[in-house]
Amino acid sequence: MKKLKKVTGTWRGTYSYEPVEHLPARDAVPFALILKQGWFGHFTGTVTDNGPGGMPGTGVIEGYFSFPRIQFKKLMPVCYVTSSDGRLITLREYVIEQGHKCERDLPHPPIFYKGEFSSPSRAEGTWTIWAGPVSLGDGRTIQLPESSGGWSIESNAT
Repeated sequence: MKKLKKVTGTWRGTYSYEPVEHLPARDAVPFALILKQGWFGHFTGTVTDNGPGGMPGTGVIEGYFSFPRIQFKKLMPVCYVTSSDGRLITLREYVIEQGHKCERDLPHPPIFYKGEFSSPSRAEGTWTIWAGPVSLGDGRTIQLPESSGGWSIESNAT
């Protein structure tokens, strides 16, 4: 198999969620990555979710690859959660719906992706958001559960 030397370029893919007991099933979300290769396998870029169920806004990507492995962190500017009725809402909206005060939108916890290339133009793997507290900015925190799922990306360039 031909070996991929750089990930620079546009990659299109989807991510999906592992089923969660108390939430309705969610469709896979299409996204686009624009990546720029740096030194020694490191890369940076941006990510935009496309379509229903995706997070609004443009996120930042920081990662590393050594063919065939790839790993990266996705950082989104605003935290979105799925409500019990399946709506995608900001964490701020969720906190307010629960009867609490929240003055501003909160950044999303990091989303960690890891996987492998099956060819120079295709990779797939898993993503995880670790469980943990998110500060509401006034000394209070809210505990977010762990979330995970699968992802795949493809590039037209090789």
